[in-house]
Parts: sequence; structure tokens; C-alpha cells
Amino acid sequence: MTVSFGSILQAVYNYSRLQSANDRLTVQLSTGKRITSPKDDPYLYRRIHALEVESARYETYLNMIDEGTAVVSHVHDAVGLQLETLENMRDIANKVSAGGLSPSERSALNEQYEELTEQLTRIAEGTGFGGKTYLDGTYSAAGSGFRIATGPGGEYYELTLPNTTAGDDGLDLADTSVSSTGNANAAVGRLEDAIETLTGLRERLGTGEFILESRAGLMESKQRELDLLVEKYQAVDPLRLAAELDRNKTLQQYTLAAIGASLDSRQRLVDYLFPR
Repeated sequence: MTVSFGSILQAVYNYSRLQSANDRLTVQLSTGKRITSPKDDPYLYRRIHALEVESARYETYLNMIDEGTAVVSHVHDAVGLQLETLENMRDIANKVSAGGLSPSERSALNEQYEELTEQLTRIAEGTGFGGKTYLDGTYSAAGSGFRIATGPGGEYYELTLPNTTAGDDGLDLADTSVSSTGNANAAVGRLEDAIETLTGLRERLGTGEFILESRAGLMESKQRELDLLVEKYQAVDPLRLAAELDRNKTLQQYTLAAIGASLDSRQRLVDYLFPR
């Protein structure tokens, strides 16, 4: 039987195609992904890449929300410390206001009061991160408050943070004292106002934490939807791939055997026609 060169070339071509298929199957099995390069499926590759880029955007927003939430939580804790300080100051002022203290006792209490007043400012000026200070009035105006990006399309959450130092532009307590009953009486009223201000601020901060957590949940949900789509497009059946790889290798072995037999047959024909 004469074997044509065309049939030999076709067998070599088939072997090459099987090898390419095996290389692709091996990559899919090792990576767990059906699409690993544009040549696998140009359209699907672009689609998966677009989904992964969009998912990464949501991851970025999640990171920014997490950072913003950490800042809000930090400020919330600081305001809580300031409220405790104010309540201690009010207790001292009420004690002096009630009268019946000796001058030395009033002096000692006034010294404690002044230390607490300084502590208020220290807490405010020390509440910051990354070179930003949050309770010194920098973010007190609407429209220029502390902003946190929360999603695509320019979505953000803004929180205004008043100046909570003891100064005139803050809680207005720097010039108060409890050196006398009259001064203590005056201080109590201003302390009550300051406590009301910080109580409201702490409530807004708590609301802010809830809003940010809700938006983080929304971003996580959208990111998960995208990731599930990518998983769907990339899903592989390891058992099927392994079986297909084994089948291809078997076919390759038969193809190699056929090529060898064909070449041997042609060589015998040449030797018969042109004996040496």
C-alpha cells in the first residue's frame, strides 16, 4: 500500500493540534481557569477582564470606606473622652457652686478644673491621622467637611466636625474657672452647652459609622456579584479536563505510531524501486 506525503503531513498536523490542545488543558488544570489568554476566547477574555477591573474599583471603594470608618470611630472615641472630661468639670463646678468650701479647697478644685480644660484641647488637637486633625475646626463647614468616597459616580459621605478645643472658637470654656461660687455658677451653664454639643456630635458620629457600614455592605455585595460572574465564566470541570487530556495523549501516541509506520512504509518502497 502506498502512503502519500499528504497523509503523513495531515497526521503531523493532527499531532500538532493535539499538542496545542493538551497545552491549553494543562494550563486550565493548573490555574483552575478556562480563559487564561485572548487566544482562548477573545470576546470572553475581554469580558472577564472588564469584570475584574470593575471588581477592583469596588475593592478600592471598600478600602476607602474602611479607612473612613476607622477615622470616624477614632473621632467618636475621642469625643467620648471629651464628654467624660466635661462631666468631670461639671461635677467640680457644681461642687464649688454649692458653697461651703474653704479657699484652699476651692483653689485645689480650680486647679483640677484648669487641668481638665487643657485636657479638652489636647484631646481635640491630638485626634488626627496622616497629618490631618479632625477636631480643630478644619472640617466644620458644610461643603468642606470630612469626605469619604463611597461608590462610583462621585458618591461620598460628608461629616462636619466642629472645633472641640476649649478655646473661644471651640467649646468656649478657656476663660471659665471655679475660683469662686459666681464663676462656678457661670461655668456650669457653659459646660451644659458644651456637653449638649458633644452629645449631638457623638450621635452623628454613630450614625456616620452605621451609614458607612451600610455602604460598605453594598459595595461588598456588588463586588461579590462581579466575582461570581467571573467565576461562572472561568469555571472548569477538573475531571472532564483530565479525561480529555488523557484521551488526547492516547490519540497522540496512535498518531505518532501511524506517522512512524507511514514513514517506514515509504522507505521500504524507495528501497524496492531503487535498490542500492
